[in-house]
Amino acid sequence: MKVLIYDGSDGTLLQSLKGHKDLVYAVAFSYNGENFASGSADRSVIIWTEQHEGTLKYIHNEAIQCLAFSPATCFLLSCAISDFGIWTQLEKSVSKQRTSSRCLCCAWSCDGQLYAIGMFDGTVSLRSAANNAEIKKIERSSGEPVWAIAFGAARSTVDVLWQRDSNIQRSTFGELLVLVDWGQRAGFYDLEGNQLIREDKKLGYDPTAVEFFNYGQFLIICGSNRQVILYSREGTTLGTVAQMDTWVWTVKARPNTNAIVVGCVDGTLACYQLMFSTVHGLHKERYAYRENMTEVVVQHLANQTSVRIYCNDLIRKIAVYYNRLAVQLTDRVEIYRLIAERDDGQLEYRLVEEINRAFECSLLERRLQCYDHRGLKQREWLLESLIRYIKVIGGPPGREAILVGLRNGTVCKIFVDNPFITEILRLKSAVRCLDISHLRGKLAIVDETGICTTFDIKTKQLLFQEPSCNSVAWNADQENLLCYAGGGALCIKADSFSSHQQRMQGFVVGFSGKRVFCLHMFTMIAVEVPLSNQLYQYLEQKMYKEAFDLASLGVTESDWEVLGHDALHNFQFDIAQKAFHRIKDARYLQLIWEIKNMIKKETKKELMLGYIKAYEGRYREAATLFKKSGCEQETLEMFTDLRMFDQAQELLSSASGETQKALLRKRADWAQNSNEPIIAAEMFMASGDYERAVNLMIKNDWIDMLINLAHRIDRSNVDVLRIIGNYLAKKEEYTLASQLFQSINDIHALINMYVDAELWNDAFLVASKFQKYNEEVYLPYARWLAENDRFDEAQKAYHMAGHDMEALQVLEQLVGNAIRENRFIDAGYYNWMLSMQYLERYSENPELNEKFLDYSNRANCYYAFDIIHKYLAEPFTSCPADALINAARYLAFQKEIYKISRVCGISNPLVGTNECIHCKTPFILSFVSFGRYLRIIRYTPKHWRNLRKSEKSLRPLRFCFTSHVILTLQAVESFPYIFYAGRNFTIEMELYKFSEIPKYIKVLPLVEFFISDDINLKEARQLISVEPPLGQNKNPLQEQMNLKTGKVVADRETLLKLEKQQVIIAEWPAPFVTRFYYNIIPEISITQCTSCYRMFHADDFEMAYLKTGACPFCHVVPHKRTNYNFIDDNNVE
Repeated sequence: MKVLIYDGSDGTLLQSLKGHKDLVYAVAFSYNGENFASGSADRSVIIWTEQHEGTLKYIHNEAIQCLAFSPATCFLLSCAISDFGIWTQLEKSVSKQRTSSRCLCCAWSCDGQLYAIGMFDGTVSLRSAANNAEIKKIERSSGEPVWAIAFGAARSTVDVLWQRDSNIQRSTFGELLVLVDWGQRAGFYDLEGNQLIREDKKLGYDPTAVEFFNYGQFLIICGSNRQVILYSREGTTLGTVAQMDTWVWTVKARPNTNAIVVGCVDGTLACYQLMFSTVHGLHKERYAYRENMTEVVVQHLANQTSVRIYCNDLIRKIAVYYNRLAVQLTDRVEIYRLIAERDDGQLEYRLVEEINRAFECSLLERRLQCYDHRGLKQREWLLESLIRYIKVIGGPPGREAILVGLRNGTVCKIFVDNPFITEILRLKSAVRCLDISHLRGKLAIVDETGICTTFDIKTKQLLFQEPSCNSVAWNADQENLLCYAGGGALCIKADSFSSHQQRMQGFVVGFSGKRVFCLHMFTMIAVEVPLSNQLYQYLEQKMYKEAFDLASLGVTESDWEVLGHDALHNFQFDIAQKAFHRIKDARYLQLIWEIKNMIKKETKKELMLGYIKAYEGRYREAATLFKKSGCEQETLEMFTDLRMFDQAQELLSSASGETQKALLRKRADWAQNSNEPIIAAEMFMASGDYERAVNLMIKNDWIDMLINLAHRIDRSNVDVLRIIGNYLAKKEEYTLASQLFQSINDIHALINMYVDAELWNDAFLVASKFQKYNEEVYLPYARWLAENDRFDEAQKAYHMAGHDMEALQVLEQLVGNAIRENRFIDAGYYNWMLSMQYLERYSENPELNEKFLDYSNRANCYYAFDIIHKYLAEPFTSCPADALINAARYLAFQKEIYKISRVCGISNPLVGTNECIHCKTPFILSFVSFGRYLRIIRYTPKHWRNLRKSEKSLRPLRFCFTSHVILTLQAVESFPYIFYAGRNFTIEMELYKFSEIPKYIKVLPLVEFFISDDINLKEARQLISVEPPLGQNKNPLQEQMNLKTGKVVADRETLLKLEKQQVIIAEWPAPFVTRFYYNIIPEISITQCTSCYRMFHADDFEMAYLKTGACPFCHVVPHKRTNYNFIDDNNVE
């Protein structure tokens, strides 16, 4: 009827609370400790405060059986015999719900969302705290009363990589519901009411209470066996916690501690503090330890990877060696092997062998036994004293070695294949800890008095001692590096140097790289220790190889840099190169490469040290070394590159004049780059670097400074003066530039200036004085004339320049361009110019006569073809039909017309002919030559039909001609020499001769005649100049024409009869003869071009002259052959 309150630490009764009228069956504390509740047989529930004062009381219908507070909220679940209710601080009354069976126990889930009630009929009602609805009803197959239930929190380590026992489900890592019944079984369920383990755990006694312990990792069950037994959360038996005299009725765990309280039916209360010993093993960087009593965690301390192995049994001992792991369980030893490290870096162990035998192991005995993996004892050693420490140092398979430290201070070495024990040395006190160095040359021992002693194994020489130590470990990679711990400090010692301390609690169990592995309480930690102090100790003693080996274990980037610089200063280039390579310092790697090349060239040591100092930024020291080695240039380059001109001037004050000038140039460069061009120019001039000064002035367009400089500098600086002159010429200061060029006698530059400026008269004056420069003057002048369409003058200029072939090439290119652009009249003109070029060169090469005739004929053909092309290409034309037919007939009768580009097709002449035939305007010789025309030329069937039709239509037109047309027609019909009007040319084609007039091609009434062989040209001219007899109306050449001999020859009598105005004389140059023509119709006025000797109607020629100002064929102004703009040598003053 009382509620007793005791002190949990010592069991002192604190207070006895009264409030119930009958026996108290249940008590429960809230999770925050602010309230507790009690339930009694008097059907009441009382809520008590932390100060032990009752604040609330409510009543059930029957006696209270069990109580439970929610871990998340201040909800109290109270269960009576046949009903239950939930009390909250927000509600004044408690509603009750009836149950189908008697309530025996209850519990809340860890998050307070669910609660469970165990019934007498063997069922468990799993309900939601939100609406009190039943989620699942768990029915036990045995039907025995469920006497206790408990919810266990989810595991804190759920990153399981592998589990061995298939009877353990992964779902057991979540929150569990464990219930025990009086069928002597324990069942495991999840929060949905599903059984996790297929078979119930058989207990062998009637359980009365169940409790999760140590954050849900262990399970405590008590009952009729009078014991409190510890289980794993999966139900594995771990051991007996307490043995009592009577039934243990209840057990509770103290929150956040390893303490439990046990209550028995005889009124006994007991409190137990559970201690879990550390079971672990270490070999190099692999560390294995026991967790949750049934699990082994293997860690790779360097890679920070681990794996968890579930053994489903109590783990007693653990040993690890390289890739093997031995785990001693209750009745067997399991051996695992590391399969491989996975791609994600995790480890994977697999069970390879089992030794089904129970071993009783202890390190405090004298006997040491060796078993193989089949459980057979291979060897046994009996030592002279108790074993205090064992260290496996490894070796070849089957010949591994073990170091053993004994209580009497003896250190022994045992090989597994040798039955004899080898004593290494003996101390005065017991061995607490020992370790051997990387190369098995040194041994470190910590004795019972805490003294750490180091020996040389071969000589047994004492190396050093250190007091107040509890553990020691050599570095696994470095022979002369060890660490030891004690007194809350960790000490790192290298070789024989003094040690470096840092704070650390625990025991040193391993030292690999720069990581020290320490065991503190139950936790293994890896501590990264700085090795900088040990590195500097090696550097102070110039032990660079040992310093590099130490740094390879892991030092900071700055430490690598210090090592590299120190080695570099002492000319340890291999060590320095490796150090700078580690930090990827390309600058110093380049420096080392340069210094190695200097060594090959036997460079002075001071100079190499100067380069090192300069790279390190110690410029004054570098300059001193450079000066000491006699290398002023290096000092100059260093300071100028750094823009430290004042320092350079100070240090180079006693240097040579050339060095001083070089310094000024460097300073000028800096001023130029610093956007101070005036200062830079002045410094360049002061240093004598006139070329760079001039370039800078030109860049900034300082003409006045250039002119002043040109007056100041010596005339021997030809290149500088030439640069100034070229710039003045560019600025159109031609007078100053010419004076400058003449002062340095640079005629070539002077001529180039005049040519570039197109000052041709000045250039001609210079060329007249210096004949060897004619080509440099007249060749660009000729090209300039050609570009300005002054081809006549260009020809003479090319000739004076001695480039006749280039003149011809220009004309040929102009011809090609004109043809491609359909400018056929220009093509004719350029061909005529080519023919005249060959004619002028006839005296040098008589074979050029054929080229003259060819190009002259081409000029005629292109000129005629221009009429047809314009007729076909242009929408309108003013060309008469008779001119078109004459041009077409002329082209059609050319024998080599197929050789001429763009005129080789016969279609265009045929189209022109056919078009003119259909024109009803009468014209001379249209049908007279039509029959011959049809007989000579081959036609396509289409053209043939059209032309025959046109011939028939022309026959009646001959009776419609005028008198002078009839007269011409008669002459044409009676004489094979017929003169047809071309535009402005005369050329033979079989028996016909054509002449062109400008714009229109018409028939000219001209007859060519020849003078007798006994008459010279002068006499012929005189005879023609004589006035003919009066009253003469008849054609004097008619008789010769009637003879139809094909050639009209005039004797002296005939020449006297000719009218001077009717005779046209074409005075062709050699090798051609002068030709004579007679106009048989004086009414038609005919004009001859004195340059190209083409004949025209006078009216048409005058019209063309008014339009173009020159001959329409040769573009020459009448009575003026050329207009060259040259100065002869005789006219030069």
